[in-house]
Amino acid sequence: MLLTQTETIIENFVAEILENGNDDALFASGYLQGHLDLILQGCIDIDDNFANFMTKMQASLDSAFAKNELAPHDKTLVVDCWNDLQTEFQRV
Repeated sequence: MLLTQTETIIENFVAEILENGNDDALFASGYLQGHLDLILQGCIDIDDNFANFMTKMQASLDSAFAKNELAPHDKTLVVDCWNDLQTEFQRV
């Protein structure tokens, strides 16, 4: 998958949550989007590939979780949101 496709999937995923999501989904997608934007732009800047984007994205989340940046419930929301987004990537 091209990173431009990845970007479109992310934009559509977040737009759907903004339009129809509850407070938990909005929180999780907002938190996740911060990581997504940073990692995706970095990968685009160096002409990286989708597999490396996914690896870097997971490493970024793992690092944040290791620092206990989120309460357990919030972490679960973010992980679920990330899993949902990964499902969207697989549909392409």
